[in-house]
Amino acid sequence: MDKGNLSLTELIKYFDTYNRSEGRSPFTLRWYQQSLTMFLNWLMKTGRPVTLGSISENIVREFILYLRERSTNGRKLSVQTINSKVRALRAFFNWLYQKDYTDSHLLQDLKPPRLPKLMVKTLSDEEITAIFASLGHSTMTDSRNTAIIALLLDSGLRLSELAGLQVQDVHLEGQYVKVMGKGSKERMVAFGSAARKALLHYFIHFRGEPAHPGVEHFFLTIYGYPMSDQCIKSMLRRTGEAAGVPRLHAHLCRHTYATNFLINGGNVLLLKQNLGHTTLIMVDRYVHLATSKVALLSRNYSPLDKLNIRGLRRSGNRKKKDRINGLKVFRRHSGRAYDTS
Repeated sequence: MDKGNLSLTELIKYFDTYNRSEGRSPFTLRWYQQSLTMFLNWLMKTGRPVTLGSISENIVREFILYLRERSTNGRKLSVQTINSKVRALRAFFNWLYQKDYTDSHLLQDLKPPRLPKLMVKTLSDEEITAIFASLGHSTMTDSRNTAIIALLLDSGLRLSELAGLQVQDVHLEGQYVKVMGKGSKERMVAFGSAARKALLHYFIHFRGEPAHPGVEHFFLTIYGYPMSDQCIKSMLRRTGEAAGVPRLHAHLCRHTYATNFLINGGNVLLLKQNLGHTTLIMVDRYVHLATSKVALLSRNYSPLDKLNIRGLRRSGNRKKKDRINGLKVFRRHSGRAYDTS
């Protein structure tokens, strides 16, 4: 059989079947399908053959140039988007090589575009306070939404992990949840007393009856069905807008949890376990972010302020305000306990 004449369309279908049989997540399956379909459509649109033997590294590089020049609604594709497409293509061609469809990994020397290392602006204490203040406690939806946001901010769970929680996974007395993460790896993640209080309030007083015996999810809609990822996304968006924090989303809660966990004195290896990462590479970004936030404390040790030079002195109210703010941050950094109820 001349493998060079194999259709890319068929090979992409084989790749999809392989990933499904391996238990890849729905998100991963969609990512591969969308990225590879975009490449396939580009080949056909530009009149290029869609057989395996016609593909080379140079053709893929031309596709990358097309992505760099492409605009959607007047905006260029982000570096993150292009990086994602290239990684999907590399994974596909690596699979072709592993399965002996090709004699070598055609894209082995092709590196994804380097991503800029931007600092994520996590949720501030004031924003978190505003979010919870916008929610009540006397209705099913408010109680449930409060519990969801409290758990996200106090555990760093992924959106899909939280949506998939079942009643037997949430251990309210032990203050931990069991989650099935990426790669079908189960782990336990602890949460604090404030989150436990919110979860108990929802579960005991407001969680209704499931729509049918087969529904065992912890977080339910008002009709008794499991909350989907999209349902939780919409809830977070509405809550954020009502609280004046429109940027609220599940992954931002995860960033906020990880950063504050380290500032409060949490261990890096424990954070890796809690987040469900297999290596410390992803955790490094949170170490950098936490270090940068703590570095702001250095303004309280300004050499120039200590000299108290006439004409550069701050007002008494400003000095008092800075001391209070500095004390708050220091307590959080040092891990000292404080009331979060």
